Amino acid sequence: ALLSITIPFTLAVLVNLLLIATARTVHLTAEAYGRLGIIFCLALLYTSLFLALGLLVSARVQRSAVSLMVLLLTWITFVVFMPSTLASIASSFSPAESFDEFWDQRNPAQEDLWDKYREWLWSDELDDRTLRAKSDFYTENVERSERWRKERLKYQSAQMHRARAITSISPATLLQHLIEAFAGTGFERHLQFVENTQHYARQFREFIVDTDRGDPESRHIINVREGMSQKPVSPEAVPKFEDTFNLSKDFNTRAVEILLLGLFVVVLLSAAYLAFVRVEV
Repeated sequence: ALLSITIPFTLAVLVNLLLIATARTVHLTAEAYGRLGIIFCLALLYTSLFLALGLLVSARVQRSAVSLMVLLLTWITFVVFMPSTLASIASSFSPAESFDEFWDQRNPAQEDLWDKYREWLWSDELDDRTLRAKSDFYTENVERSERWRKERLKYQSAQMHRARAITSISPATLLQHLIEAFAGTGFERHLQFVENTQHYARQFREFIVDTDRGDPESRHIINVREGMSQKPVSPEAVPKFEDTFNLSKDFNTRAVEILLLGLFVVVLLSAAYLAFVRVEV
């Protein structure tokens, strides 16, 4: 049964890969092929799970109609009903915080910051005291905004991980999480992208400071145009943003979930084997 499903599925995958490889618009790297190989193996593992379940039910039930009904109910329970129900239960443990609630908690601190530098923010003076006050305001404002974004992202990440830990009871949800991780989509990919953007933001700020420091005519007041270097900067010198993937990191992060999916298969195969042995006896 596994071979009858695996052979046409493998041929279909190979044909699609051949079309992609011959296309001039798409270029897959060795890492991309590695990710596709892992997804292919996960699909086979998931298929083996349901084949083992079918063997188990067939060994325990004598009538084919009853066997089909049991498999249908199992499919509806673990693939359709359980993921949505467990997700609802997980969301009730820690309700999502709306943006308005998030902003209301931090708006007083933001107003205090504006009141602190209001005297200099709307001033047209170009003396060092005014420019440095504006620089301090922009620096504190950016630091607070980044800190609040990190807190909000950390809160969302904790919610997501809690929900995923609960819904991982369902093999279908478990497979979905694994495919998202290796395909480069989903919430984990979002976290990687945010991490890359934060790294680039630090790198870009260091570039601005170093470039301004190299101009002896600059007043070296960062974040204020009048206080920084006025010399033109070559576009080639500006650091480029790179959104990188790391296959080994993704694999190590998802190793437990891969083992859990494999454990489901082993348990069902063992149960099916014991059921067949008992029938023969």
